[in-house]
This record gives sequence, C-alpha cells and structure tokens, in this order.
Amino acid sequence: MTGAVVGRSTSSMVKLLVKHWVQSSEQLVYVFGGDEREGYVASTIQGVNRVPHLVAGPTVQLAEKHRTSPVPMKALRSGAFMGDELVHDPGLWGLVQAGTPTEVAVRLGDNLTAAGNASFLAVSSHRVGVVVETEHLHTETEQPAPEEPAEGFSLLGAAKSVVRGVTSLGGDAPDNPVTCGFEVPMNFIREIAPVPMGRGGKPLRFLRFWFADGSSLSIKHAEAERTAETIRQNIR
Repeated sequence: MTGAVVGRSTSSMVKLLVKHWVQSSEQLVYVFGGDEREGYVASTIQGVNRVPHLVAGPTVQLAEKHRTSPVPMKALRSGAFMGDELVHDPGLWGLVQAGTPTEVAVRLGDNLTAAGNASFLAVSSHRVGVVVETEHLHTETEQPAPEEPAEGFSLLGAAKSVVRGVTSLGGDAPDNPVTCGFEVPMNFIREIAPVPMGRGGKPLRFLRFWFADGSSLSIKHAEAERTAETIRQNIR
C-alpha cells in the first residue's frame, strides 16, 4: 500500500482491508476516513442542495453508537449560501454532485452518510468502495449477505451494491470483519484529480472522483495533488 493516511483508526482499518477486502490480484492504494474524516457529506442532485446529504438508496445500517457526524451550520441547513460556499464549513468532508439520484456518486454518498464517521472510502488498484467494520453494523435484524451481489445503479451495471461479511450476528464474530456497502470498478472512473473549491482568496483543496455517468464525489483533502498522483500511479 502506498500513501495511506496514518492514524489509529485508519491504520486498523488498513490492516483489515489488506487481509479481508483486497484480492490477490490488487493492491490497496489509499484509505480515506478515520482520524482525517470528522465531517459530513453534502450533495447537489438535479440542482437541489442537501446539507447534509439525504440518504435515498439502500445502505449499510450501523448501530447508533457507532454512527456520528458533525451537524452542518444552521445557515447551510436552511440553504442560505451561494454556489459552493458551503465547502468553507469546517464540518464538511465530502460533496456529491449528480444529475439524478441513481448515479454512482449518490450511492457512495448514501453509504458515507448512513455510516457517518465510522465509514471509510477505500481505493485499491481495481476499485473504490465504502467500507465499515462489520461489528459496527446494526444487528437487531439479521441481514445475511446475498449470494449474488445486487446490481447498483450505473451504466451497464458497472457499479455494485455489496453488503458482505454479515453472516453471523447476535454476538458471534462475523465471517468477514469488513463490510462493503457500495463499490465501483476503477474502469468506471473517468478521472481522479485535485480541484479548488469555495469562494474568496483562499479556495480549499478537494480530491474529486469523476465517474462515467457524469456524477462526482469530492473529498476535502489538504494534500489533494499528492494523493491524486499516488492513486493514478497505482491504479489499473
């Protein structure tokens, strides 16, 4: 793995991903989340702003004690902002932009929002997915993993909605300690690049994932340029 964020919770997830998520043919490149996350996801879908993002599709379901996320400023929640001014809220971590609610970035945003700060965005040489620790999932109702991954909302089924690892609930250790809520293959990503966002003389740095369906997910990241280059050098 190259260039991963170093932090107690992130490094722990990295170890789990290497052992239980990454396949023998791929390499774990970067993991966003953990100590650097501490923020909510907003969205602009069909021209409508949601601060925070409003979950509409199927997602991982976390136990309430594990699902935490900062609350947006009141002015933002009421829509009192212009353009991308909302990115200056210290509590914002990611921004979904899409033309329809069924696009890939929205599905990623759904899972990042549903799991809050307990979620991670994992990037391998082959795919990008929202992952959580299986033991953090809500367990009142059994949710066994499907035999076949369900098709996600994407061009020709390129993206997959996957809930894995929840095969033993109610106190027993799960077969897989990592659960992936949604993932998309790397060949469905048009570009990964740094972008300046916000108004005023000091725009903030974001790392943006552009998808083949036209949607995008932007993540606030102080080292967006270096991280984008690290990912580009390791994807296939």
